[in-house]
Amino acid sequence: MTAPVDRRSLLAAAAALTAAGALSPAVALAQTASNATVMAVALRPVFGDKPIKPGKVQLKVPVVAENGSSVQVSVGMDGPEMPKRMVMVATANPQPLATEIRFGPRAARAEVTTRLRLARSQTIVAAAEMPDGTVWATSADVTITSGACIELGE
Repeated sequence: MTAPVDRRSLLAAAAALTAAGALSPAVALAQTASNATVMAVALRPVFGDKPIKPGKVQLKVPVVAENGSSVQVSVGMDGPEMPKRMVMVATANPQPLATEIRFGPRAARAEVTTRLRLARSQTIVAAAEMPDGTVWATSADVTITSGACIELGE
């Protein structure tokens, strides 16, 4: 008897095979579309129904974090254009909106390094809202070996 395959396991296997070059471009494209859907769903409470465009935002998270109590995360944008705000969403946390950063007129760079408290292995989504209202986003997966957030039972 084989164990049932869940969506997370399937996506992890597809990512590994894509990185190894074993999947066709069509499968890689389907995975990218799925990633865009995850970003749109995660950012809907923050940006409503604004279209989310992938790209422009750089997100640095460790692939594996030993302790979810303090995971260093960096988010930024290259180029001269300064966003109005940047947000990070931890999709599996009890309170998904992890941080919101607003940039003032004297900000030199659109770059922030902070530490997040993560409940378990999950996808981190970072987005930047530009002065013209467009929203650019990216995401990254992080594996947590020891979670931090616990939701108390009701």
